[in-house]
Amino acid sequence: MAKAASLFVFVLCDYLKLVLFDTVEYNMGRMAISSSCLYIPDCVAACRVRFRIKALGYCDRDGAYGTCICTYPCPSDKINI
Repeated sequence: MAKAASLFVFVLCDYLKLVLFDTVEYNMGRMAISSSCLYIPDCVAACRVRFRIKALGYCDRDGAYGTCICTYPCPSDKINI
């Protein structure tokens, strides 16, 4: 009975590790802060020109005119730790 329980725990831990690492891999990316939203009215277009088509951009209106923030995937498929 102890062998069956330890095998179940091993399989469960292996499954959780697989789910957690897959989630981390999927969410990994980079972020860059561009200029003010006053000078760049369309943050999405500016980010796509600078960081390729998969980049997303938004205006973070935390300050006076806001800051254009770009998020984009890592350039290679390898995980950077």
